[in-house]
Amino acid sequence: MRILDRYLVRQVLPVWLWCLMVFISLSCLIDFFGQLDEILRYQVPAKTVFQYYLNFAPLVFVRASPMALLFAVAFIATRLARYQEFLAMNASGTSLLRASLPFLFVGWLGSLCVFLVNDRLVPQSMATYQRIRQEAFRGHPEDGVDNVAVMDNFNRLYHARKLDLQNHELSDLTILEHDWQNRPTKNLYASRAIWTKHGWLVLYGRIYRVGPGGQIQGEPEQFVERLLSYPVTPETFIQPEARPETMPYGQLRLLIARFRNLGMNNLKRYRAELLAKLTLPVMNLIVCLLGFAGSTQPQLRGHLRGLGMSLGWGLVYYVVVAIAQGLAKQVPIILVPLTMWAPHVAAVWWSLRVLRKVQ
Repeated sequence: MRILDRYLVRQVLPVWLWCLMVFISLSCLIDFFGQLDEILRYQVPAKTVFQYYLNFAPLVFVRASPMALLFAVAFIATRLARYQEFLAMNASGTSLLRASLPFLFVGWLGSLCVFLVNDRLVPQSMATYQRIRQEAFRGHPEDGVDNVAVMDNFNRLYHARKLDLQNHELSDLTILEHDWQNRPTKNLYASRAIWTKHGWLVLYGRIYRVGPGGQIQGEPEQFVERLLSYPVTPETFIQPEARPETMPYGQLRLLIARFRNLGMNNLKRYRAELLAKLTLPVMNLIVCLLGFAGSTQPQLRGHLRGLGMSLGWGLVYYVVVAIAQGLAKQVPIILVPLTMWAPHVAAVWWSLRVLRKVQ
């Protein structure tokens, strides 16, 4: 890394970390005042409040990192332009595209950190965060959850359309059993499953036996009710690992693969959530490019208008990404990747186009 690159990285990195601390602190403070009535009403201990916000911080970091990077890059690029440092770089033979590489390096670091935190820390911290939120701040657990899926230690996959915690009941339950080579052996479907002290009472369903080649063997076995013992409870399904949006990337990818092998086609939501685990970290890299491109416009260099343009482009990018994520769950599954990636590709194209015009 050249001296100029190290200089620019040292300019951006502290500002990004400072913005992150501000965003995380403000988010926790705003949430604290929103929860203050419940904290006083239920006399939540200070230790519990501290644990709540300690587990809330990783989620805020994942969501706030792109915006913090956008502020940091736009601010530093505007300041460098004001003091004619880009002009000096250009005189020494360093183009704007080349000068943007240190900013993109910081964005790459941010992308890597967000992916690791979102994949390794967020599922565990969300479990504690939501448990404290529902039990300590609300005084009762949540009543129901849609679209839950878990795996046990015996290589069984459980999926239910809805979990009713109040009645300890699952709706539209699917259980996929696999051997240790991940080959399907048995599939069970039940319209309802009720948790009892003796196990799961499954109602109105059928069982399919699957052969070595993945083909259904014989006729499905119909049943009205059966009492089955499985190593999962209703509480297992409320863990963040049971929800697509908070599953680790590898677990969600395996879940989609098994559903696809079973012939299930309604996987748009799962596919969109899987791609979101990649596009969310990538946003850290792209906002660096947007912030740099907006702040280095010749007619705006060194002016607050350049900073404002960068922030405006970034906010438009945020809005379009949010719209695309919503649309991805509605379009045909073959269009889900295109819908999810289109805003990011468009943002990169626009930034490079702007930078090339000012060379």
